[in-house]
Amino acid sequence: MSVSDDIEVRVVGSGDGPAMIKFLLEHYYREEPLTVGCSPPEPDEADKEFLLSNIPHGACLIALQGGTRIVGALVAGPKDAHEADHLTEEVAKHAGTKWGRILSLLTRIERETNVCQRYGIPSAMHVHAVGIDPTLRRQGVAALLVKAVEELARSQGHRLLVGDCSSSYSARLMERLGYELIHTIRYDEFLDESGQQIIRPPAPHDCIKTFATLL
Repeated sequence: MSVSDDIEVRVVGSGDGPAMIKFLLEHYYREEPLTVGCSPPEPDEADKEFLLSNIPHGACLIALQGGTRIVGALVAGPKDAHEADHLTEEVAKHAGTKWGRILSLLTRIERETNVCQRYGIPSAMHVHAVGIDPTLRRQGVAALLVKAVEELARSQGHRLLVGDCSSSYSARLMERLGYELIHTIRYDEFLDESGQQIIRPPAPHDCIKTFATLL
């Protein structure tokens, strides 16, 4: 379906952080497989602070209906070849927390994908989160946000857009948009030292797929 004519996309400003997080708490975190599959059910403060920390990079977006109502949000930020090392430091800092467990999985994915080396580029734009109001899902809002962040990434000099799709629904979106699948890890393959599965999201979410596209 086509996007409604009364929906516009704009970059998240410094004063938009609280509204963006409020929207994501309602329309992203409640269903996000990494969040709901790892106890406790609510996201850690460090998780929310990480999303907010991306705003100054100028690549976070909100979709507005009628000029005021937020109906979609996308959080993205740049990374370079040292991202895995940076994430490893963050895992140590948040050891024993829910955010630390989630970061451990993301760090493993970062090391195994290594997109800067894979594509021979100095940097990439990484999509961290996408949330859409349920009343407007399957109407092209998510695709509109992804296309908008592609343009932003390109304008900032990045040659690659990449995202780890923890949800089967977001993975289908990236497939439809023609992104390349470069990595997959099943949740039941991510185990703690005793061999127990760390993150247990509900069906149909059984893996994280990483997608990328050259810009």
